[in-house]
Amino acid sequence: MMKTIKQDRYLLEDTIYNNIKASREDADIHEILDAAEKAEVLDFAWEFTMGMDTLIGKAGMSLSEAQKEKILKARILLAATISNE
Repeated sequence: MMKTIKQDRYLLEDTIYNNIKASREDADIHEILDAAEKAEVLDFAWEFTMGMDTLIGKAGMSLSEAQKEKILKARILLAATISNE
C-alpha cells in the first residue's frame, strides 16, 4: 500500500510537540517522541526550559532554520507511520 503524505512547510504558533502531532492527530506520545528522536528534535528540544512543550512563536521565529527543518522532518516521519490501533 502506498501512502501520500502532504508536506506542509509551515509551523504552527504552538509547542514543538503539537507542531509534530499536527501531521497525525491520532498519534500517541510514544509515536510523537519516536519521530522527534529520529528527526533529531530531541537533541535541541530538551535545551529549552519547557522541552517539547516550548512555544515556538509565529512561524517558528524562536528557532533556527535547522531546528525548523528537524520539526518538519519529524512531522513527515510521524505522518508516514501507521497507527497501532
